[in-house]
Amino acid sequence: MSDSTSTAKKVIYASPRLGINLFMGLIDFALLYLYEDVYELRGGLVGTSLMLGKLSAAIFQCIIPWFSDHTKTKLGRRKPYLYIMAPILTVSFIMLLLPGLVLGANPPELQLFGWFATFNVLAQGAYAMTTIYHSWTAEQFPTKERPKVSAFQNIFNFMALAVTSIFSIVVLTSVKDKLQEDPTKIPQDYLTAILTFAAIMIGLTYLCTIYMPVEKTPQYTTKFKTELKQILNNKNFLLMTFIQGLSSLGWAMINAVLLSYIDTVMALEDLELYLAAVILFLGLIVSVTFWRKRIESKGKKRTLLDVFLVGIIAPPFSILGAFSFARNFIFGVVFIFFIALMQSGWALFPYIIYADMAEDAKVKDGELKTGLYTGFPALILNVFQAASLYLTGWLTELPVVDNGGPAPFTMGYVIWGPIVTVFFMVTLWVIKKYIKLDFDWEKDEDLGVTIPEEAEDRIPDKSET
Repeated sequence: MSDSTSTAKKVIYASPRLGINLFMGLIDFALLYLYEDVYELRGGLVGTSLMLGKLSAAIFQCIIPWFSDHTKTKLGRRKPYLYIMAPILTVSFIMLLLPGLVLGANPPELQLFGWFATFNVLAQGAYAMTTIYHSWTAEQFPTKERPKVSAFQNIFNFMALAVTSIFSIVVLTSVKDKLQEDPTKIPQDYLTAILTFAAIMIGLTYLCTIYMPVEKTPQYTTKFKTELKQILNNKNFLLMTFIQGLSSLGWAMINAVLLSYIDTVMALEDLELYLAAVILFLGLIVSVTFWRKRIESKGKKRTLLDVFLVGIIAPPFSILGAFSFARNFIFGVVFIFFIALMQSGWALFPYIIYADMAEDAKVKDGELKTGLYTGFPALILNVFQAASLYLTGWLTELPVVDNGGPAPFTMGYVIWGPIVTVFFMVTLWVIKKYIKLDFDWEKDEDLGVTIPEEAEDRIPDKSET
């Protein structure tokens, strides 16, 4: 690897983050709302489809990166997987968000369920390409350049965040009314947006894959069983993997119901919806800056405990949605801001933590296993997320309540907050008592910040929260 790389290479390498986060932002934030509230699929079937998708992600995100590590072709070990999986991901994305293109208006329930489950399994499985993409970083850029690569990635992350926040809250919530007026016609603004997002995703992924040179790192020779055994002996890593999975019971539930909460419970309309989207976006941007500075000054463990402390305090206020007070715009603004505060804090951590733990393992045994340290947690994470989304689907079938808004809604839309808090309380206790996040070798790194460079190239990625 050369001592320095061009700005063009850094920007092109970072650019797929825009399409990747457009995909995950909509998949995590919009699917439950789209299929239950817009297409009126029963909550239990929605939850089952979401669960199956996460189980698919669990398997493929763990196995595919290891196969990539041990692949040998003229195109290297990463490019073949990106070329094959990007079109699968793109087509599945379109089919998931535009079922009416093929199924037409008012398809039978089982047909809609089969469609949702099939393409969600395909999309989540193909999403394993992002783990391969992340593993590529260390092979393409010297350590000293990774913070700059991360800076470009963050620009594309925040661009995607802005688009998905505004699109979900403003455009997607209007789709329900438009389809009720004419179920035979897909709204033009929605159709155009989805096709544009899909084109951006595959276009930028292929641009990056074509432009980047074949990696020149040595081939891996260790067996999967050997590498897995080494990881399973790392108790700190296993505990953190478990905690990420446990907390994802809460994060997945928040992502799944927040849009429905804003639209159905708060009943925000017109200008209020636009303001809510802007507040969510600005809250995330401001909060990321706050949490990054806190990591630098207080360390990772103290900051992560603070993130979950906010996560314990804020979500239970969702219960106020059962009362007319919830339709107050001020309540909506404050509630959305604190949800953004805790989400942005957690978004910084997964890749930092696992990059640090992989580096710590390298310090101890002399071998850096970035692929497996990235892929193995996905197995546990997605299993927990599958359970959370299945539970969320059934929560939406609870008896309805009425807060005086335009229409009654399921009790599940207001009791999710206290449930999330229980998950976060257990998470905070385990982190405080058992997990080490600040390592002695970090003090020897002359970086000027607390976060090691090995971790900087991993900040932040919404797909893994």
